[in-house]
This record gives sequence, C-alpha cells and structure tokens, in this order.
Amino acid sequence: MNLAVKYRPKTFSDVVNQKHAVITLQNALKTMNIGSAYMFTGPRGIGKTTLARLFAKGLNCEKGVTADPCGKCENCLEIEESRNVDVLEIDGASNRGIDQIRELRENVRFTPLKGRYKVIIIDEVHMLTQEAFNALLKTLEEPPKNVVFIFATTEPNRVPDTVKSRTLRFDLRPLEKQHIVERLKKVATLESMDFESDKVLELIAEASTGGLRDAISLLEQAYIYSQGVITLEKVKELTGILPQEIYLEIFNSILDKNSKGTVEIIERVVAQGYSLEDFQKGFVRAAEALLKAFYGLEKNEFTILASRFNEFQILFLLRVLKDIELDLRSLSNPKIFVDFHLLRLSKIESELELLPEVNFINSSSSPAIKNGTAVRTTPESLISETPSEPSMGNKEAPPKDIIAYAKEKLKLKEVKNGPY
Repeated sequence: MNLAVKYRPKTFSDVVNQKHAVITLQNALKTMNIGSAYMFTGPRGIGKTTLARLFAKGLNCEKGVTADPCGKCENCLEIEESRNVDVLEIDGASNRGIDQIRELRENVRFTPLKGRYKVIIIDEVHMLTQEAFNALLKTLEEPPKNVVFIFATTEPNRVPDTVKSRTLRFDLRPLEKQHIVERLKKVATLESMDFESDKVLELIAEASTGGLRDAISLLEQAYIYSQGVITLEKVKELTGILPQEIYLEIFNSILDKNSKGTVEIIERVVAQGYSLEDFQKGFVRAAEALLKAFYGLEKNEFTILASRFNEFQILFLLRVLKDIELDLRSLSNPKIFVDFHLLRLSKIESELELLPEVNFINSSSSPAIKNGTAVRTTPESLISETPSEPSMGNKEAPPKDIIAYAKEKLKLKEVKNGPY
C-alpha cells in the first residue's frame, strides 16, 4: 500500500506542525517575493521534501503563481509524481561529485520548458563533496533568472557556511505526539483499520520520535503484522518498546538501593529478546516522564514515584543515562557497562564516598547527599564545610582543593555565572 506516500500532504494546509515555514512560503508566493535558494533542515520524515514540492507547485501551477496550487493541473500532477521536466529532484548522496554539479549548472542555463520556474531540489545536500559545493556556490552567487534551488538536509552543520548564507533557511520541527496521533487516526479511519484503543496510536507516535512518515509506515506495518485489529501487545512486539512497568521497577530498585534487583531486571529484559538500545531509548523516555512528574509539569504513571526522589538523584539519573548512551555507541560488548551504570544508580552515594561531608549542589533549595542523607545546602556551606576525612590523605586540605577535587570527581565544568 505504501501509506506514507499515499497520504503525503497534497496542499499547504495538510502540512502538520510547520506553521512558520508554511506561512512564509505562502506569503512569498502571494507577493511574488521569490528567493533564489531555500534550505529545509530537520530530522527525517517531517516534511522537507514535501514542502519543496508544494513550493514548486505554487510556482508552476497552471492557474498562476499561487499560495494555493490546485493539485489537479498537469504541472501539479507531474510535480507530485516527480516527473516534471522543470522540477529536478536530485539525491545528494548518489550525485555528490563535481561532474554532476557541473552538469546541473549547464542545465539551469536553459529556460523552463513548461512552467515559469526551473526548480532544483537537492535532498541530503550535506553529502555533496567540497568541490561540488564550490562549483554550486558560483551559481548561487549569480543565480539564473527563474531558477530556484531548494536544499533539504538532516545535517545542516555539514553544509558550508558560504552556501547556507546564500539561502533562506527553515528549521523544521519534529511533530508533537498529539499531532501524529490525530493524523494516524485519520489514516486508520480512511483505510478501515481497526485498532484496540488510542493507546495503540500513542505508542506508534512515541516510537516514531516525531517523524510522521515513520509513524504512518509503522501503522501500516502493525496492521499487516496484526492481521486484523491492531493491539497494543502487537505494536510493542513490533517496535521493541519495553513496558513502562520495567522502568517503574528500576526506579523503585534505585530508591530501595536494591543492587541485585536492578541487575536482575536488565537480565530479564535481555532474556525477553529486547536489545540494549531498545532498553536505553525507553529509559530516556521514562526518565523524561519522571522529570516532568517531579517538577509538576504533567501527571503520568511516574507521578507518585517521583515524590520519593530528590533533585540530586534526578540530576544524577540524567547524567548516568548519558553515560549509558555513550557506552552503547562506542563499545562492542556494552552489557557489563550497562550493569555498571545501573549499579551506580542504586548506590548513588558512592559517587561521593571520598568526600562525605561536602555538598555539591550549589542551591539553597536543593537537597544534597550528606552521609547518605538528603540535606539542604547554601552556597556558603559549599565553601565553609571541610571533609572529616579528606581524600588524598590530606586532612588539612584547604577548601579550594576540596572544590577542585569535587569538580574533577563529578566532571563539573566552570561557567561564567559561577564556579560549577
């Protein structure tokens, strides 16, 4: 079926959650204030190429340059199907050399054959070589009349500044969960797909990480996999998303300082066939929900549990999550290190065991750990208190040495607004 292609937005009004880009492009078409080069950036599946095609339709629609292309004329239909002779779609990954760009430069010298504008869409433009960018730069500096370049990229940092400075840039945003759920519900209704409850669509939206194309593709895959009603259990099996109960168990083990229980949980997760990457991604989502519940930003399944944490534990949890992510990227056998980081969480005070009397939270309202007990600190207490048994065997260590060691121990960095 390929529902992601079938339900790709056909008009500007169909585009979801990119209001800033849609309004600007429509206003440009209304006022005939057409730029020579545009750049759409953002993660995959959020509408970069779709917006490029819609803008090309607005430029070449048979009813005239318009902010509301008809979508029915020959030019609009050909652009929609990627077969219009005046709208060239180029894959930057496979056409990245200087020879291809030279050929393109020769091509844009000629006037459009059927439309008003020749539109060059280069997808994943960051994949072009430096030589190709240099060749393209000359054309951008002196653009031919009635030629519009549209670049799409997921990695704008890899595009030379000299090229970016000659484009009108739009940073497209990942879609919010509720917007994805609404579109999925519409697609499911039009395709007569039965699903167990809205929680099915919410889980699909969560797994798509803000990309509508991925969400619709996953909905189609779940429908084929389920062979009938799409159930929550089937979607969990398909996406590898761990049940939230797993993370509730982990958070309880952290609070109870149950090291053995924490390791047993990860052993069970692996035995059930989940990957460590699946576990880590789910852990990040659970930590985000815990963080929001802790600060009262939303009520969720972690709200009651969040009241048992203090701010220091929340911050340390986020720090350890970052360490887990880095190890999963760089190590060939990271399982033992995942165990290690989870043990760190269940023995949170051990990070400060060499400095038991020093409070590291520079806030009068934030709890810190002192001899295993949450206490309140003030900025002055950080300087005034000295350890009963200072590290390095130096019982007369001055406060500045304690601070230096603390910064090294916790890998704190200095900023302009304070020492930490």
